[in-house]
Amino acid sequence: MSTTDTGLRPILVGLARDHDPAVLSIPGMTIGPAELREPAADAVARWRADGVRRVDVPDPVDLTVTGDGATAVDTVRRLVLVRELTSHGIAVDWRLRLPGVEADEWLPYSHLRAPVELLAAPGGEGDPAGQLDAWVRGFYFDKCTYRRGPGFVQVRDRRSGRLNLLTIDDPAYLAVLDQLLDGAAVTEVDLAIARDFGAEGLVTKIGELLVWLPHRLRRWPLPSMVI
Repeated sequence: MSTTDTGLRPILVGLARDHDPAVLSIPGMTIGPAELREPAADAVARWRADGVRRVDVPDPVDLTVTGDGATAVDTVRRLVLVRELTSHGIAVDWRLRLPGVEADEWLPYSHLRAPVELLAAPGGEGDPAGQLDAWVRGFYFDKCTYRRGPGFVQVRDRRSGRLNLLTIDDPAYLAVLDQLLDGAAVTEVDLAIARDFGAEGLVTKIGELLVWLPHRLRRWPLPSMVI
């Protein structure tokens, strides 16, 4: 099953007009519930143009799912939604369930806006509150992003604490990258290329689906001479 198939179940979200939750009680600040049916990149661009500045994703991104059925597809779609919201600078309230909550479990996702809740699978080990606090304190824009140029994609990854700068210009690799932006089944992509991306931490596996992790850089967060 592809995450871009038609007829997918809607993803329920809540929309608001301000980043600050303290003002959401003011009349007109809360837009209300909505359903995500289109690709996340299209929906988020439209929401931002319409004045949306905060989104609530109530159902968790559950990384403990298996297979490539509807539940795994929904999980990938929610993760892609969080990635796109982070890319556009829109605040997002989301929940993440991990097999465990030790440091190496959540760090691949630490470039995304921190969730409001970090959950471990039943029997999972770790300190959810402590790891979530570290995520909140360590988050900044441009932590793991990509930008497109003519015939290439450049990835800037600082999740490890140092800059890993990658330039992807092989057409076969660019084609797989495009496949993975919305998620794809492992049977649908060139696995050798996907493994190369995985070795760099650019792709994660959810059930039997693969999805691209870096979010697109839409504006430099610092003056160019600093970067």
